[in-house]
Amino acid sequence: MSIYQLKRKNSCTIEKLPQIGLLKSLGLREGMIVNIMSKQPFGGPIVVQMGKRSIAIARNIAEQIQVREVN
Repeated sequence: MSIYQLKRKNSCTIEKLPQIGLLKSLGLREGMIVNIMSKQPFGGPIVVQMGKRSIAIARNIAEQIQVREVN
């Protein structure tokens, strides 16, 4: 499933990232656990938290990030 499909306050493990260099420079890596902090309305970005950092990811990129939900 894509990270954009998850609801707010859910945690997930990143399984596959698209080949976008900016994601790696922001610190996103396969195998990381991230928390969904917010999801903006009308197809806006999502905000994910990794450790103490939060980053916004555009919808078109978030739909390409494959994750597995963590309970």
